[in-house]
Amino acid sequence: MGLDFQKNLGDTDRAVRMVVGGFLLGLAASQTIAGPWAVVAAVFGASQIIEGYYGY
Repeated sequence: MGLDFQKNLGDTDRAVRMVVGGFLLGLAASQTIAGPWAVVAAVFGASQIIEGYYGY
């Protein structure tokens, strides 16, 4: 019994994830949000960009 995962992202979903990720990274980098929330936004933004790029 093996796991067979298939890609489940369309082009639109990938683009939206990358835009949202870039926006969150921008907020953290410009210090619009600060402290622990900036770290959370940066990590979540980076993960969205990675997921959008690789399509998972």
